Amino acid sequence: MDVITAAKRPRVLFIIHDVYQEDNFFPMGPGYLTAALRKAECDVEVYAMDVFHYTNDQLANHLDSSQYDLICCGFLAARFKETMLGLSDAINAHKKDAWYVLGGHGPSPIPEYVLATTGADVVAIGEAELTIVELARCKVEGGNLADVKGIAWREDGGVRISERNRPVRDLDALGSPAWDLFPMERYTTCLKFPGMSQGDRAFAVLSNRGCVNRCNFCYRLEKGIRGRSIPGIIEEMRTLQERYGITYFFFIDEL
Repeated sequence: MDVITAAKRPRVLFIIHDVYQEDNFFPMGPGYLTAALRKAECDVEVYAMDVFHYTNDQLANHLDSSQYDLICCGFLAARFKETMLGLSDAINAHKKDAWYVLGGHGPSPIPEYVLATTGADVVAIGEAELTIVELARCKVEGGNLADVKGIAWREDGGVRISERNRPVRDLDALGSPAWDLFPMERYTTCLKFPGMSQGDRAFAVLSNRGCVNRCNFCYRLEKGIRGRSIPGIIEEMRTLQERYGITYFFFIDEL
């Protein structure tokens, strides 16, 4: 993955929207995307509304006191009306000259609708580790959005959609999520599963991406299935145990 060499280091904020509950799963998508951005030498922050239940007014105050190039958020379709519309109003009113970027399973299949209803500047379509770095580079270098793969954006009264970015085939090359940017104490202590003892800490591991099935009720970000290496998975589990005291692992693979 290329390092961004522009004179200005991109500043990126990832917002983890509230889901109005206390048992919060670690946001794996933003975890990998923030890792990709940091590897490209971007300055990255995480605003965890899910575990701290920050209000949109608090977010607006944070944006007023900060300066970003990209403000990013992902969501599922079920959270659109109750969460994303009000959140988008707050972001658009206080983003200054940042690009507001949406992605994930919610926006990817319907980017035209999402752009029209949220006022976002860009929708990232599909897996976005490569796309988000290209987008950050485009923003700080004054580039052309048409040169960024895997996005939709508004232009001349319509919506343009670029060529899809290629999925990352070697998942081990991505490394692990940027756990240290997130409130790990909260994510490692809020989930309880059968068989756990009082002192156990649970955390999720992703060992593959994709699925070989074609269920008509399911939307796939990418075609096919790709797996991580077993040594890489075990090393990640070892790191989680040593760094964060994880004693209970669960896998969140699609298949």
